[in-house]
Amino acid sequence: MNLEKLLKNKKFTESKISIKGLSEDSRKIKKNYIFFLKNTNTKSEKYLAEAVNNGASLVIHNKTISFDIKKYTNKCILHGVSCVTSKMAEISKKYYGHNPKQIKIYGVTGTNGKSSVANYIAQLKTINKEKCATIGTIGAGIYPNLKKQSLTTPITIEIIKKIAGFEKKKIKNLTLEVSSHGIAQKRISGIQFESVIFTNLSQDHLDYHKSMKNYFYTKLSLFIDYKNKKKIICVDDIYGKKLKEYLSKKKFVRTVSVRDSNSDYYASKIKFSESGTEFILNSKYGSKNIKTKLYGIFTVSNIISSIAAIVNSKKDYNTYTKNIPKLKPIDGRMNRYHKKDFPNVFIDFAHSPDSIKKVMQSIKLHYPDKKIITIFGCGGERDTGKRKIMGGIVSKYSSDIILTNDNPRNEDPKKIVTDIVKGFNPGCSYKIIFDRKKAIRKYVNKTNKEKIVLILGKGHENFQVFKDKSIFFSDKREVQKILK
Repeated sequence: MNLEKLLKNKKFTESKISIKGLSEDSRKIKKNYIFFLKNTNTKSEKYLAEAVNNGASLVIHNKTISFDIKKYTNKCILHGVSCVTSKMAEISKKYYGHNPKQIKIYGVTGTNGKSSVANYIAQLKTINKEKCATIGTIGAGIYPNLKKQSLTTPITIEIIKKIAGFEKKKIKNLTLEVSSHGIAQKRISGIQFESVIFTNLSQDHLDYHKSMKNYFYTKLSLFIDYKNKKKIICVDDIYGKKLKEYLSKKKFVRTVSVRDSNSDYYASKIKFSESGTEFILNSKYGSKNIKTKLYGIFTVSNIISSIAAIVNSKKDYNTYTKNIPKLKPIDGRMNRYHKKDFPNVFIDFAHSPDSIKKVMQSIKLHYPDKKIITIFGCGGERDTGKRKIMGGIVSKYSSDIILTNDNPRNEDPKKIVTDIVKGFNPGCSYKIIFDRKKAIRKYVNKTNKEKIVLILGKGHENFQVFKDKSIFFSDKREVQKILK
């Protein structure tokens, strides 16, 4: 595409440059690419030089940064702007052909539940013969054919490129998981949403955000700084209530709850059994008896949030609620595995205090008379403050605890375990088996057939990250091997 079409600026009017690509990574720049220099530290000119040497035709940078422009006069055009990120989004939409009017985007944010809500929306749309794409933790693609990706919320250029690709395939719906990192780093710049959804907020990522206040305000940004038609808020925690207050003067705010009957969408008469969950879904459109094979109180909350996000009429409500019983479990989220004479095994991605507490409380609701054996660890080089809290929660609900590796990265696994144990209740019984495979094999056996074995932390992941390598590993695969 000609540079003049991408940048309507007098200095590019006569430009004959045909742009071949966009990138904010100087290492990925090729001939006739545009390089977006977001970095503002002392290494800025290093990245600039690398991009120019790799063939960049244009470098867009913050106009407050000063360079010796003469050094690059015959090599590249430098163009200063007030906000590199917003300019990157604007150019990306033109370059890839993204038209916000062609696709409805449902943005989901929260500490936990993003993948579930995004996936349930995609499932409900697909069941109703409406194709739906998704971008998130589990992968990206047209549901159910998803390819793994490295980031929950990709960088701006990649998101817009993916969205434009879906539009070319005539996809009318997209669910997008919006992480707090993605919001803070403005990766979703330029994106317009049909609905934005808040699931919950609890301690996590404080190594990045430093405080819960910062974490909350980052999430709030999605609701007030980005165009959206409807705002869905689960008000079952203090941050959901706080968000509702902040948005009290905004239009099209809808609340959801599993406790508060004053909410726009709420669940009542919830029943838990070994075969799943039943509840009544209530809204201004009526009450519906729902029966599902899915597990957990938080699952009910996520289902209601999904319905609230996509319903705009009684017809919608009747259509989508009718299909809730057809919803399938999400990979790595409260997945149950069972074989005669073996324990019930649950695998879940929970790796924050709140998510672990909700999973364990839910297990107790579905299996009130069963003892729980919990196999878990904590990730290395991540929020260390949550380890002790997680230890306290696990020791409260478990009869046996096995501490194991969960992506230790460059941190000493013994140090991670020590941090977890500090939170255990006095006299708590636990064992340490750093080899995750051995830990699973030791406890998923006939001896424990009357118990629940709960494996936490990795869910859908199929790798383990150590300091010098990443190896293939899947909790699901190990359990299936044993039960085969």
